[in-house]
Amino acid sequence: MIPGSGLIGWQVLQTTMSKQRTAFNASAYLARDTEYFKEKIGGVTSGDDLVNDRRLLSVALAAFGLSDQIDSAYLIKRVLNEGAENDDALANKLKDGRYVALARAFSFEETTNFPFQEEGFAGDILASYDKRIRSDLADLLEEPEYANNPIAAETLEATVLDGLETTKTYFRETIGSVTSVDDLMKDNDLLKVALTAFGVEERTNSKTLLKRVFEEGATNPGALANVLGDKGLIAMTKAFGFDTEPTTAIRTEEFADKIIDNYQWQAFEDAVNEVNPTIGTALSFQRGAPALAGLSGSENTKWFNVLGDSTMREVFQTALGLPSSFSQIDIDKQVEMMKEKAASRFGITQFKDLEDEAIRNKVIYSYLLQSDVAANAGFGSQQIALTLLSSIQNQRT
Repeated sequence: MIPGSGLIGWQVLQTTMSKQRTAFNASAYLARDTEYFKEKIGGVTSGDDLVNDRRLLSVALAAFGLSDQIDSAYLIKRVLNEGAENDDALANKLKDGRYVALARAFSFEETTNFPFQEEGFAGDILASYDKRIRSDLADLLEEPEYANNPIAAETLEATVLDGLETTKTYFRETIGSVTSVDDLMKDNDLLKVALTAFGVEERTNSKTLLKRVFEEGATNPGALANVLGDKGLIAMTKAFGFDTEPTTAIRTEEFADKIIDNYQWQAFEDAVNEVNPTIGTALSFQRGAPALAGLSGSENTKWFNVLGDSTMREVFQTALGLPSSFSQIDIDKQVEMMKEKAASRFGITQFKDLEDEAIRNKVIYSYLLQSDVAANAGFGSQQIALTLLSSIQNQRT
């Protein structure tokens, strides 16, 4: 429901967005499609699998604004199977960011995500390691050799604590680069932290046993850690998870949720576009600009992406008051002019500035106002001014 156009309609939509989206997402056809996607996408292992399931494909394509390509089976298969890593991949040759985003999202390459490669893993391990080292140090300082010699005790404590911090820093910075049991076993400093943290440092010289423990994990009752019944070894091998099975990003629940969210957003934008194409375009820009701003790449690359995206181009070209003939000039000149005018008009000195809501709103408001001017071209100048003034005043209230 958008009772009004231009800035008035935009403000109403922004104010009621949450409620309108909740109601929209609950519609029967969306609910059925998202439920099916979440249930079935984990079984897809290739681009061919996805294309052969039209219902899954419809959700995937819609999530990237490519619903009109549902019957382009050969094209979509190539985009999905070739990915977007190589410059020669079809997705990159099409010069359309939607295909690149689709290819990157649906990666079918199997990878293994070990627990110790995840952010925050080192925290718990190092807390346990720190506690044990300090406990051992406290016990040692109570020995007569140090209890009766304050200077020696102070020297020992300083040396141990300095080494502790150095080891912790090394573990924190290095553990994420480990990719195999052999990597861990070859690094005595990392291995020492792991063994000490779980209270099994007496196994330090049992390398063959430790390698088996890490490789076999503790899921199977017959795994060596379980056979030995050593709680420390069991906890350690579970924590490191070297027995983790390889998987693809597509099989994770987070992947399905992300695609479904994109799908629901795109469906909502399409519905808004049917009611008011100008506001629909502004809504698409509002969501797409930060995503583009956050991507890696040079400034020029991002502006070239703007020119290659019909929505982004329309918003910027209209907001900056550029004529329709603008698209006919040399593309490098287009980028240069757009960058200069965006800096002058909106203060966009780098594309990342569009992550700032205030700057995005400047672009959107200008786009809506310029669109109103074009739509009211048949009215007298006084009528146009009154309409725009009314829109601005309503937007501020």
